[in-house]
Amino acid sequence: MTYGKMLALALALGLALGGCSKEDPQAFDKVDHNKDGKVIFEELIVVFPDLTVEEFLAADADRNGALDAKEYQRLREARAAGKKLDASSTPPAPTEPAKVPEPAKAPEAVKPAEPVKAPEPAMPAEPAAPAKAPEAAAPAAPAAPAAATAQPTPPAEAEETVEVVSVAPEQAAAPARQTYTVARGDTLSRIAKKFGITPKDLMAANNMKNADHLEAGAEIVIPGKDGASVAPAKATPPAVAELVTGFFEKSGKGDVNGLLDYYGETVDYYKKGKSGKDIVRQDKADYFQRWPERSYTAKPAQVETLPGGDLRVTVPTNFTVKKGDKAVHGQAKFTFLLRPAGSGYRIVGEQSVVTERK
Repeated sequence: MTYGKMLALALALGLALGGCSKEDPQAFDKVDHNKDGKVIFEELIVVFPDLTVEEFLAADADRNGALDAKEYQRLREARAAGKKLDASSTPPAPTEPAKVPEPAKAPEAVKPAEPVKAPEPAMPAEPAAPAKAPEAAAPAAPAAPAAATAQPTPPAEAEETVEVVSVAPEQAAAPARQTYTVARGDTLSRIAKKFGITPKDLMAANNMKNADHLEAGAEIVIPGKDGASVAPAKATPPAVAELVTGFFEKSGKGDVNGLLDYYGETVDYYKKGKSGKDIVRQDKADYFQRWPERSYTAKPAQVETLPGGDLRVTVPTNFTVKKGDKAVHGQAKFTFLLRPAGSGYRIVGEQSVVTERK
């Protein structure tokens, strides 16, 4: 090989390597901050700040509450083309139409109608059983809410993990307030319709400013049908106020060890369920590393006494988190389950949901 050819080959190789060194900030592995092979709504809004819940659900083809690499690429290609995904662009579920041909078995009911077996007229009742197959298949298509019959409700409940707890047992016949654990894919309108109230009442009961921000696993308040909530909150006990103040001060400073002093040995911790302090420690450390700068301004807490002596403490909070030139601020609602321990309390349950993002 001549010297000129060797020089040309080296130049071409250098250009190729130089082109590969440029990283794509919107690549799937860059958006997937915790490297779990999927991206959730909170990770996506860092890349697409105007992303709505409806567009996220349209991109979530398998409806599991997160986007895999293929689903994310589909969303990204739509954005690159200047489009936004909506319900009409969501791929239809492939398995449901297969159930429709089952009623074709109805003609088999004609076979028992032989002249010899005339005493068996009850057999035609069998076609009624196949007739139920379309009823079970129809509610499975989420794009058909217009058919407002009583039948779609049971399948919808079967797909969700719902925990409804009455906090006013003395009014069991008509509870003034309930709580609901948000399931994957839930929308404000869907939850409101489920409980026979309006989205406006639901937002007012939870101090929500933006209907697009619902986090799966968060617990929200379900007001009565007249929009009324529970009785006015009682004064916050000093031990509870001290715990809440210390929690947000240590969270702002990133004091993981100090935070762990507030927790019980086991905690019902977000989507992780029953967890030990080691899980809480790792989660807090990961979050503080992801957002190195944090500030919180807690508003007056709402305290409810539960059967058995535990307290449910709800704390609306203004927050700001930063990392480099990226910043997110808004309002969140923290919910703690506190259990008496000596002269104070320990956190045995923790959830939070962003109610407004700016």
